[in-house]
Amino acid sequence: MNTIKKSLLLLGLGAFLFTSCVQDLDVTPKDPNNIQYFDQNGVFTKIYATLATTGQTGPAGNGDVEGIDEGVSAFVRMIFELNEFPTDEGWWIWDGDAGMPDLRVISWTAVNPLVSGIYYRLYFDVSLCNHFLEHATAEGEGAAQIAEVRFIRALNYYYLLDFFGSVPFALEVSEAAKPQLTRQELYDWLEAELKDLEGTLPAEEFAALKKTQVANFDWNAIDRTLPDSRVSDYRVDKVAAQMLLARLYLNAKVYTGTAQWDLAEQYADKVIGSQYQLHMTSTAGNYSAYQELFMGDNHKYIGGNGEGILNIYQDGIMTQCWGGARFYCSAFRDANYNYFGISDTWSCFRTSPEFVAKWVDLATAATIFKDEFAMPAALGDDRAIMRSVNAGSTDTCGLNGPANNGKFYECWSVPKWTGRYSTQPIGGDNIAGHSPEWPDTDIPFMRVAEAYMTKAEAMFHKGDANGAKNLINSTIRARANAAPLDNLDEETLCDEWSREFYCEGRRRTDLVRLGYFAGPEADAHGYSWEGRGSAKSGEAFVSLDKKYNIFPLPNSDVVVQGLKQAEGY
Repeated sequence: MNTIKKSLLLLGLGAFLFTSCVQDLDVTPKDPNNIQYFDQNGVFTKIYATLATTGQTGPAGNGDVEGIDEGVSAFVRMIFELNEFPTDEGWWIWDGDAGMPDLRVISWTAVNPLVSGIYYRLYFDVSLCNHFLEHATAEGEGAAQIAEVRFIRALNYYYLLDFFGSVPFALEVSEAAKPQLTRQELYDWLEAELKDLEGTLPAEEFAALKKTQVANFDWNAIDRTLPDSRVSDYRVDKVAAQMLLARLYLNAKVYTGTAQWDLAEQYADKVIGSQYQLHMTSTAGNYSAYQELFMGDNHKYIGGNGEGILNIYQDGIMTQCWGGARFYCSAFRDANYNYFGISDTWSCFRTSPEFVAKWVDLATAATIFKDEFAMPAALGDDRAIMRSVNAGSTDTCGLNGPANNGKFYECWSVPKWTGRYSTQPIGGDNIAGHSPEWPDTDIPFMRVAEAYMTKAEAMFHKGDANGAKNLINSTIRARANAAPLDNLDEETLCDEWSREFYCEGRRRTDLVRLGYFAGPEADAHGYSWEGRGSAKSGEAFVSLDKKYNIFPLPNSDVVVQGLKQAEGY
C-alpha cells in the first residue's frame, strides 16, 4: 500500500513526531509523550519548502512520500511530469522510470506509481497545511501566515481537482472518515475559499515591501533560507489568489460543465492591473527578456514587482533537490552542451516534431543547425529556446519521424531552463551560482503572462477573436519580438499557450480544456503527436477514451476507503 511517510520529523518542529496516512488524511502523534511544542515559524517554513524540496535532509535520504523515488516525488516535478509527458511538447526518453511508458502514451491505470505519487504528494501537503492551521495563532505575523497556508492548501486542492476530479476532502487532522467531494463540490469550495483569501491575504503594500527588499538585498552574500523575513519575495499575496481564481474559471467548463469566461476575464484583469508586470525588456543585455525569466539569477526579473506571482525558491546550497531546478536544468541537456551553467546533464527530455512544427515547417526545420542562442533569431521568436544540432555535428535530429525509441537526438532539445546567470555573456562555460551541480534558478510557478493569455482566451470564446489576437500581439508576442498574428483561431490559440509556457508544467490542462487531448472533442480535432496512443509522429490518429482527460484515484485508496473511482477506470 502506497502511503505518505509514517513518521516525519519536521525541521523546526522540535520533537513533535506525527504520522500522516493518505487513506484517512490523519496526522496524529506517533507517541503522545513526544509532543513538546509547536514551532509555528518552523512548520510555516516547511509548508513553503514542500513546493521546492522533497524531504527532510536534501537532496535525498529522508523523503516526505513513500513508495516513489524521492527525486521524482517533488511537487513541481510531479506536476511537470503528469502535465508534460503525455503531451505534444516532448518525449521523456528514459524507460526505466516506473510508470513512465504508460504515462507517455496515455495508457495509465489506477496502479500507475507516478499517478499515485502526485496524489500522495498533494495530500501530504494538504495534511501539513491542516496541521498548521489547527495549531497556529494570529499573533504578530500569524494572521498573514494563516492566510498564506490556506492558499497553499487551496493550491494543492486545485491540482487534486484538475488531476482527479472527485477526491476525499478534509480541513482538519482527524482519523474520522473523510467525505469524497464531487468535482463540482470541490470547485465550489475552491471558489469560495479563494474569494475569501482575496480579501485576507496581504495586499499591495506587502508587494511594495517585497520590491524594496529585493532591490536592497545582497543575494550573493546571503544563505537565502526560505522563507526569510528579509526576503518575503517568495511568499504569496492576494494576487496569487486572483490568478488561481482566473485559472479555475478558465477551466470551469471542464470542471463543472459550465463555462465562466466572464469571470476568467474579470480575474485576469485584476492580475493585469496589479503591481506585477510582464518582464518586457532585457535588463542585463546578454539574453532576451524571456530568457532572463529562466536563468540562475531570475529572482531579479520575477521578484518584487516583476513577472512572478508565485515563485518557488531554489538555491544551490539551501534547497538541493532532484525534482526542482536541478531537474529543470539537467534533464534537457547532454554532455555536448556548452553554456548551460550546471555541471550535470541527464539527456532525458527532448521536443517532439509536433512542437517544432509550432515554430517552423518541419521540412525547413531539417535544414536548420543552431544552438539555443542562435535559434530564437533564426525562428523569429525569443521564446524558441531550442537546439537543433549536437555541437559541431550535422545531426538533423531525426525530424523525418521519431521512432519513440528513446534517443535524445531524435528531435530538437529544449534548454529553456539554465543555471547560468544573465550577467554572464554568451561564451565559455564557467559556472555561475552557489554550486556547480545545484542551480539557483527559481521557478516562476505563476507569472503575469498567464493572466494575459487567460484574458485573450476568454475574449476569444466570447466571440472577440480580433480583440484577443490584438492583446496577444501587443503583450506576449511583443515581448518575444515575434511577428504579430494575422488571425486567431482555436488551433493558433492552443499553439500560443504552448509557445509561451512550454516546459512549465501546464500543457495537458490546456489540451484538455481546448478539446485536443482525449474523447469525442479530440477525435473531431484529429490532432496527434509523438507517442499519443502509442502512435509515432505522422501515423494515423488514434481515438482515446475520454476517461484519460482525468487520472484515476490510486487503487489502494479506492479499496481501503471505499472511494468511487473515476468513470471508466
